Parts: sequence; C-alpha cells; structure tokens
Amino acid sequence: MGSNRFISGIYNYCDYWCERCAYTRRCRNYQMDPGLKRRADGQPPPIERDAANAAFWADLAEAVRETELFGPADARDREAGLPDDLQPDSEWLAREEAHRAAVQQHPLVRMAFDYMKRVEAWQSTADPDLKAVARDLLEAAKSPVPNPAEEEAREIGDMIEIATWYHTLIPPKLSRALDGVFEKDGLDDDPPGVLAETRQHDANGSARVVLLAIERSIAAWTRLRTLVPAQGDAILDLLVPLDRMRGGIHLILPGAQHFPLAFLGEFSEPPTNA
Repeated sequence: MGSNRFISGIYNYCDYWCERCAYTRRCRNYQMDPGLKRRADGQPPPIERDAANAAFWADLAEAVRETELFGPADARDREAGLPDDLQPDSEWLAREEAHRAAVQQHPLVRMAFDYMKRVEAWQSTADPDLKAVARDLLEAAKSPVPNPAEEEAREIGDMIEIATWYHTLIPPKLSRALDGVFEKDGLDDDPPGVLAETRQHDANGSARVVLLAIERSIAAWTRLRTLVPAQGDAILDLLVPLDRMRGGIHLILPGAQHFPLAFLGEFSEPPTNA
C-alpha cells in the first residue's frame, strides 16, 4: 500500500460515519477493516448471511488472507499486550487513574454524558408525537393537491438520524480532547516542546470533531423542532447543553475551530519538529 494513498492519522479525527465520508479510499482503517466496509455498504456481517452468495466468500477470502499474512486475530491481540514480566508499576497506574478521573469529572465531559442520556430519554418519550406527525403526513398524501409530505417525512428521518448518530460520539471525543489538554499541561520540563505541541494538536483535532458534531446536532434539532412542534420544549432542553458545550470548547481549546478535518476537504499533519 503506497504511503501517498493514505492520509496519516485521518481516522483519529473523524466522526466514524463511513457511508457519508468521501475519504474512505484514503483511510487505512477503512481499507483494512472489512467490517467497516460492510457497515458503510449496509451489509450484515457474514455470520448473518448464508453462504450461497459471492459476498460471503469474498469476505471469507479476505479473512483468510489477513490470517495468512498476520496470524489469527486473537494471537495478534495477545502480541499487542505487554509481557507478564513487564507490567506498569503501581505508581504509574495510580497516576493514570487520577488522570482519567480528572477528565471524567470535568464539567464539559459530565455535560456531554448528561446530554447523551437526555437524547436517549427523548428517544423513548417522543414516539407518540412523532407518530402523530406521521399520521398527518399520510393524510396529507391523500390530498389531490401537491404537498411536501414525502419530503418532510424523509427530512424528519434524516434529522433524527443525524442527532442520534452524534449523541454517542460527543462524550468520548470530548474526553479525548480534554485528555490531551491534561497530558500537555502535566508534562515535565524535560520532554521536548514538540511533545506538548503534539498533545495540543491532538486535543484540537478531537475537539474540532466535537464542535462539528455539536453544530450538526444543533442544526438537526432546530429543524426537527419546526417539523414536530409538539416536541418544541423537549428539543429546547437538548439544544441548551449543546450550546453550552460549544461555548466551553471555544474557551478551553480556542485552536480547535481552526483545525482542518479531512472529511471537510482538508487535513493537517501533526508537528514533526520543535
């Protein structure tokens, strides 16, 4: 695989929505993972398909090839771990645990997880109002007068898909961004400046993905609020934390908004020298 084909680190700053990404051919993760390709194409995993079709055997051949080249997947996972006699010391583990706890207790991260729970609660309570709109659209479709019923039905589905896709992405990506901030700030004076710069670069990239997810979520919820008026107040309660998270990210990581993302048509490499 030629190095010019793949963009280094592109998968670190993406929203994992492969079927909507124009850069799958330049993403090593996507090209090396048959599962990602199947999900992007809307195909079920091989175990859920019978063997009387070409796709089953194409996937099997790819799995055989990877096993021949790299060995069984479980063996590769074991080799990636640390030997039994080379485990982290207790002091390092305690420091890492304190670091993770600080990230998870940060107000922005807690807000992100709270937003995720709110969206999940909305999914379980909005059903009656959504079905009422669906019935209205079906009735409108019976009218001989042209109307936007079909377009609105598709748009509602699209807005729900966008909002629910990103609600689980925001907490882990925001945690990664703040993790990079804390790591950079916690570095001793000994490491070269490039290490801190790289940590900042990663934090900005992760935060930019969060900002993009927030912007798209706000746009989706705002449009959905118009299309499903009965859910106006409930959706407003979801828009408020999104706006607060956006403001907090701009305050803590002002460089995030200028970080170019590959799936927006740009990409930047991390710093290579001080």
